[in-house]
Amino acid sequence: MLPENGEDLYAILEVHPKASPEVIKKAYHTLMQKNHPDRGGDLAVAKRINQAYDVLIDDHKRQRYDQMLIKVEIMRQRQVELQRKQQAKAKAAAQEAITPKAPPEPVQLRTLKGEYSGPMRWGEHIVVSDERGNRIAILDKKGEAVWRFGRSKGEGLSKPRLAQFCPDGQIAIADTGNQRVIKVNLKKEQVWEFAYQAPGLQSRTSAKPVFLHAAPSGNLILTDAGHRKVYEIDNNGKVVWEFSGKLGFSLNFQHQLLKPELFMPVSAFEISPGHYLIADQGNGRILELNRKGKLLWMYPDKKLPGLQAINFAYRLPSGSTWITSDKIIEISAKGEILWHFARLDDADIKQAYPLADSAYIVDFAHLVKRGINQEVMMLDHNSKILYRHYYSQHRFL
Repeated sequence: MLPENGEDLYAILEVHPKASPEVIKKAYHTLMQKNHPDRGGDLAVAKRINQAYDVLIDDHKRQRYDQMLIKVEIMRQRQVELQRKQQAKAKAAAQEAITPKAPPEPVQLRTLKGEYSGPMRWGEHIVVSDERGNRIAILDKKGEAVWRFGRSKGEGLSKPRLAQFCPDGQIAIADTGNQRVIKVNLKKEQVWEFAYQAPGLQSRTSAKPVFLHAAPSGNLILTDAGHRKVYEIDNNGKVVWEFSGKLGFSLNFQHQLLKPELFMPVSAFEISPGHYLIADQGNGRILELNRKGKLLWMYPDKKLPGLQAINFAYRLPSGSTWITSDKIIEISAKGEILWHFARLDDADIKQAYPLADSAYIVDFAHLVKRGINQEVMMLDHNSKILYRHYYSQHRFL
């Protein structure tokens, strides 16, 4: 039975709306081990977990539930907008008397020292996205947050899935809960926003920007798991290219492995002008293609089962590719596994990048006894941890 109150079943199971059935099953069993009445858990909580699992594990029920959520969100936004207007009028009337203005929040980090060394790192600073805490933070090498954005007046982030440094020093943010993508500078000024061109509130509500990449061309590559598309957006906010899972015509049998109706992009990079690397979670494949949709490379490239619960794919300077799920694997251009890192239990690796001197950085969410930690760590070429910072901790429901 579907909930009639718009209850967030994904939140109950502590999974993302794009989670695969395997991830949902894993989260369900983990929660039930703690909350089952035979183990001393609360019966009411266990019932909620069972109800959520019954809906989300069934494709038909899940589709109906997602449609219901869209309707609930539309109504919620209308109510919020109405309340916002009423509160603004009341506040204006109450502040007619002269009231001294509070000084603006001081900027902690004024300049980025060092050089741009990747989407997450600039010099010794690392940018992270606290999705559950609704904020973006820049951490120093000690793990201290020296810059924050999202919670102060006028910022208002909602479930930001990802943030990355742009080569020009700005910070691009996938503000998933607000269905938008923005760029801000260190002064916390919004300098750019992508507004969806499709008309209608429902179309905007269904958008779920989950990944972005500042391409060398200056354009932004955006992965939208709600519309199931990859966009390339120029500096004027215009979509100059998009891909929805339909490849260009070819007699190559590999095209049959990619089903457009299952296409679910979770990361995308422009690896060279007009060439893109896309992680397709729905088909369980990594794709390299050009602007015309011509398939240049695929992994797995044979009639083998797709990869399970992939989150991210990144092309290394050597030509091999990193793929993340609860581990990292490196594959050659021929599809050979060259290296893997699998020391994280119950982890959901969001992204991972190589650094100088064969070090690398990993951004992930980690299941612990008390809840979920969002963490970032740097490792050397022997996978020895150089530092590990917990930038967000959240308890279970």
